[in-house]
Amino acid sequence: MSNESWRPKLHLSPYSGSISDPNGLCQFKGTYHFFCQNAPTYPPNGDSPHGWGHFASRDLVNWVFLGCHIMPDTPADADGSYSGGAYVNADTDELWLYYTGNVRDGEGDGTTSGRLANQTLMKSYNGINMGPKEVVLDNAGYPAYCSCHVRDPKVWRDDEGTFHMLLGARTLADSRGSIMMYDSADGYAWIMAGSVTNRQEKPFGYMWECPDRIVLEGREFLSTCPQGMCSSNDPDDPDRVTAQNVHAAGYFPIEGSIVDLMHLDEARMDAKAPRAAIDETTFVDWDFGFDYYACQSLVDEKGRTMLIGWMSLPHDADDVRAYDNPTQTWRGALTIPRVLSLCPKCGRIKQAPPEEFDALRGEAHAWSDAVTLPEKCADVLIEGIEGEGVLSFGDFLTLTYKDGKAELLFLKDEQGQGRIGRRALIPHVKSIRVVVDTSILEIYVNDGGWVFSTRYFDEADTLDIASTFKAERCTWYPMAPITLNYLVER
Repeated sequence: MSNESWRPKLHLSPYSGSISDPNGLCQFKGTYHFFCQNAPTYPPNGDSPHGWGHFASRDLVNWVFLGCHIMPDTPADADGSYSGGAYVNADTDELWLYYTGNVRDGEGDGTTSGRLANQTLMKSYNGINMGPKEVVLDNAGYPAYCSCHVRDPKVWRDDEGTFHMLLGARTLADSRGSIMMYDSADGYAWIMAGSVTNRQEKPFGYMWECPDRIVLEGREFLSTCPQGMCSSNDPDDPDRVTAQNVHAAGYFPIEGSIVDLMHLDEARMDAKAPRAAIDETTFVDWDFGFDYYACQSLVDEKGRTMLIGWMSLPHDADDVRAYDNPTQTWRGALTIPRVLSLCPKCGRIKQAPPEEFDALRGEAHAWSDAVTLPEKCADVLIEGIEGEGVLSFGDFLTLTYKDGKAELLFLKDEQGQGRIGRRALIPHVKSIRVVVDTSILEIYVNDGGWVFSTRYFDEADTLDIASTFKAERCTWYPMAPITLNYLVER
């Protein structure tokens, strides 16, 4: 198959180069801006500069790619314009973008020494034209316990007008993941305001990337991506049901507010370690599949909170699995935007494609035990499920539910490209929704209370789906593809 045969029709992907972490997600003056990490000449250039690629849309289904609007072109970000977030400033009618400027000095290992992490601000009056870069926080403002890994600023403003910034960090002494918070009166001058890490003596991952604050129905959740959760020996351990990837993505429910929690850290810059305040047993995976990481949220002008993730995983010394898709000129994709809601009964966050995505559906088709999708671009629903069963995708992948456990299992390595199995404990399976794309499956169980996402690489032009679940109805819809105009290739 050609490179283009694997290209998704329902997910954002690059024309060339590589994309990864969602950055600066926002809706500004009616336009959705989905920035993401972009290495425009990788592959084949392994040393491609990393900056922010820019997708924009008015309706979440018709998109343009506007190129790389933030690239490493100053001494403060010479080795990469790394991840960060967006703040829509209603007072100034501007979009403020915060990111981590990465600088290596040529000495040291980049963890204990030899790296600068410059938190940088850029402003835009229209989301496209960017003003000058201003470093607002650097290594001198981090506690002594921090390693050189401090990144991924996420900024918001409270009702009293105070700015808050979350930063992911790794400790120097014991490689412990943590999150720090800084406060500011103006978005420029930042003061250390607190930190958190897990309570257990053993670190819950060696780095907590992509920190995020999510508020649903008045409740707050601390989202993060802990790295180093598995070693190369156990990512496919059938007894493991949480943080199954080497690098995980999930959230902690918070009692009260994140600001109040952080402010309990009275030592702050003088602390010898981040405050052990997070119960790691409350961690909930955003996605139980193989390909999901570096997620970030936004609240749009309709008041919806949406979450977008990277449909892949970063490489790691402990990660021996093949996560790269078999293409030569482009790599990476973003998930469908997922609207978040809070289950009133269990307090679990549910995820579902937005109504704009549902509008891409064609005519509904009923099916029972099996269906052949003439094109791998469809929305498949199984509703009113009772009992256990198996959902099969061709002869290469199954989703099995038995004894309270759902398992996604690749049966053939050609289609799985190194992926094997992932699991989740689910009390009862009532519904399954599968968004089928050319090389991507997003599987939503029980209205998105549990999600499994994966890349797959089957060369057939059609996809056979079979189900042994007893269900009230099974429906599938052909999907019109999103439109994506690559106005700028890089």
